[in-house]
Amino acid sequence: MDMPGMDMTDTKASGNGATMDMGSMQGGKAPPDARNSDDYADGYRNSTLPGYEMADKLSIPKILVDELEFTSGNEGQGVGWTVLVTKGQDNDKLWLRSQGLKNSRDQRLDPESSVEALWWRSKSPFWGTLLGVRQDLGKGATTWLAAGVEGLAPYWFEVDVTAYVGDDGRTALSAEAEYELLLTQRLILQPRAELNLYGKDDADNGLGSGLSDLAVGLRLRYEFSRQFAPYIGVEWTDTYGDTADSRRAAGQDTSGTQFVAGLRFWF
Repeated sequence: MDMPGMDMTDTKASGNGATMDMGSMQGGKAPPDARNSDDYADGYRNSTLPGYEMADKLSIPKILVDELEFTSGNEGQGVGWTVLVTKGQDNDKLWLRSQGLKNSRDQRLDPESSVEALWWRSKSPFWGTLLGVRQDLGKGATTWLAAGVEGLAPYWFEVDVTAYVGDDGRTALSAEAEYELLLTQRLILQPRAELNLYGKDDADNGLGSGLSDLAVGLRLRYEFSRQFAPYIGVEWTDTYGDTADSRRAAGQDTSGTQFVAGLRFWF
């Protein structure tokens, strides 16, 4: 049977085996209305290997407002925040983060309110290192060099430990741990603890050497979507050593309970 576009030579007659002319079976040019394979990439091109990029090599910015909350307790009312901005690949990122608390009664910033610029580098599937600078906010602000580790401890506890060396010879250590307990797919209970230690006294900010303060909190959030979740919670704080003595001398409470209500969102 003859087939258009195909020429077959009899193997017995030629003695050289069969030869085939594929002709029109090879296709040709795509029709004018064919779909462009780049349409769904929105014009994106990887600069090192166009068309073959891996997901973990993409540089995707993210803004996470982890806490934006109204607080009320024995020290009055205030506004607190914890914000993280990241830009870079999965294993190599620039972090810009800030946290703090401002009391609405006397417009006083908490002495540990700060903003940081950090380079995060992955060292294993669950851990990374941090290196950068921190700038305190408010009265008597100190500039620090920062180095630390961040990641997931066994049983999925998120841990962040950062050491600091200040421009005036001061040293400090901050440690945070938190856990997310899924009560349902949308209702999440988040316990969290944070402590701060200092190498020497800071009279301007009322901070003493050694263990300065400890905060333990519970926040219950409802995720209308992964990107938007209101929450309520409670936080207990306590101060120790020279920090507690400084607060007593200023007529302030050495410990307190704060009720919080806020939003968590990212984009």
